Amino acid sequence: MISLINILKEILEEEKRDRCLRIADRKFDKPSAYKSGAVVRCRQGKIWKDLKEEELIKEKTKETLRTWFKRKGTPGKTGGWVDCNAPIKKDGKTVGYKPCGRQKGEKRAKYPSCRPTPAQCKTPGKGTKWGKTK
Repeated sequence: MISLINILKEILEEEKRDRCLRIADRKFDKPSAYKSGAVVRCRQGKIWKDLKEEELIKEKTKETLRTWFKRKGTPGKTGGWVDCNAPIKKDGKTVGYKPCGRQKGEKRAKYPSCRPTPAQCKTPGKGTKWGKTK
């Protein structure tokens, strides 16, 4: 009976995933030759020596294109991107920007220069005839 328990413990310990396999699971989405090669190189000590698992979690949460497009721009119900060429002014100071895209019947003087957040309006655009050029 004791030998059966020892055998079961050994089987369970073998299935335990090591550090290299956990890191490779985070780096590669699906099983592939690249993933298994990376696990072998990690076990040999050639890659991911000083990489901690907390750093990988932070790396996963960094900004992607999807999160960049989901940013909130203007306050209120409209949300979304802002038009840097349509500032909202109070007492001669810019307090915000209109949402990107025109409402029905609305006319604007300049071609829209849309950015994901109002903070991005301070950076110069790439266009020379429209947008912020200074």
